[in-house]
Amino acid sequence: MIVLLRVIFFTTLQTIEELKESTTLPVLGELPFVKNMLSTGIVIDIDPKSRAAEAFRTLRTNIQYLNVNKGPKVILITSNSPGEGKTLASINMAAILAKASKKVLLLELDLHKPRVQKALEMDPDIGISTVVIGQTQIAESIKHTTIENLDVMLSGPMPPNPSEMILSEKLKEIIDFGKNNYDYVVIDTPPTRLISDSIYLMQYTDISLFVLNTKFATKRIISGINELVENNNIQHFSFILNGVRRNRARYYYNKYGYGYGYGGGYGYGTYGYGGSYGYGSKKSK
Repeated sequence: MIVLLRVIFFTTLQTIEELKESTTLPVLGELPFVKNMLSTGIVIDIDPKSRAAEAFRTLRTNIQYLNVNKGPKVILITSNSPGEGKTLASINMAAILAKASKKVLLLELDLHKPRVQKALEMDPDIGISTVVIGQTQIAESIKHTTIENLDVMLSGPMPPNPSEMILSEKLKEIIDFGKNNYDYVVIDTPPTRLISDSIYLMQYTDISLFVLNTKFATKRIISGINELVENNNIQHFSFILNGVRRNRARYYYNKYGYGYGYGGGYGYGTYGYGGSYGYGSKKSK
């Protein structure tokens, strides 16, 4: 009985087919696991022919079917736990959309433990926190990245009350500014298991993406997420399965023999509990 319970509830899901069998919610796609690590957060810019870049192109295509309404789209990306890859997914989703000649604004709204600034090696001297307290204006707090058409608003200096800032009316103004001036607004948020900020922010979004990592994704966790989506009436929700091993991927990644990849290898530690990015000092070109 113990073995049966472990198999049913605690065995991790390793393929997109297993994930689809465990939920009735849409599955947007998968991201491959590759051992080699990069020192930059913009994976798709380092090697456009890598397995990771191909995976993000597939996600970009599939995302068009989640919300067919015309006009600017706000995409929120979160995860259940730290270390599942939601920040790198946010950065590269924003970048791949920008490479399709779309104007994209990336918002670093994980104010509890901001990671976008470290991945992009940018100074968070101004950003969301300075806008919310009235120290800076929205337009002047947006920074350009090395990717054409991709701008970012970082978290700004670490606030003592991050969750209260999420509730601020000024935050809605920031999102509305993005919708009025960009084709896409991509929002990186905290994991739902630790902080409820992402659930609150979903009211402002058109698409909500939930990143699961094969290291942690069990049927018990999937069941909890299904319940969360139903109880909060979350619309246009979809899963992304990260860290899929090459021999288990169902897509055509095998014909790409490049060393770059995405899942599980970026030095992600835990959500502010002893982990770090482990990035080197190399700047993205």
